[in-house]
Amino acid sequence: MGRSAKFSNSLLGQVRAYYGLRQHELAALLGVADSLVGHIEAGRRALTLEVSERLAPFTQQMAEDTVPLPATPPPGPFDPGPLEARRAACLHEAANLRWAVRGLPGQASIAARWARALPGLRATLPPPIAAEETPATPEAVRLRYAHAWLALRLLALPPEELARWHLADIRAAALEAEAAALAGLLTGQGSVPK
Repeated sequence: MGRSAKFSNSLLGQVRAYYGLRQHELAALLGVADSLVGHIEAGRRALTLEVSERLAPFTQQMAEDTVPLPATPPPGPFDPGPLEARRAACLHEAANLRWAVRGLPGQASIAARWARALPGLRATLPPPIAAEETPATPEAVRLRYAHAWLALRLLALPPEELARWHLADIRAAALEAEAAALAGLLTGQGSVPK
């Protein structure tokens, strides 16, 4: 079996590229040895009259071709199975992404509430006792605890959590858009999406 060399700029290379043929396939169609096609294509042998005559119908069609390559798939019936499977996979993956970050909107809201409330809460508390002092009363212990606890409150989502939320949201939206496009394509074919 002949090698499937890269398409060259030779006439045989152009014919192979145009028709999507391997060297051995073109050789079989022309009724010549695989090696001859390889040598002619590489420029080591000249194109013979016999090969030129057998090549003529291929090159004539190439010269007459005015049909551009399609930019989109051609219309017509197709097997909806793979598209329906991909649509279901997109929706499933989008749902998983949204589930994985489901708690982050609530956490962000709570952090925003603390950011708004904290200045007022701190203003109502007496100042804490110095860190080196030992609290003398239960109220002093409570105040030290309250100040320490308020200092640990998140006032915004951590940057890595915010990035994770954005990435999941973008990926889920892209998957949902792909699923919607597939649903439109399937509906246009008469298939009803599930």
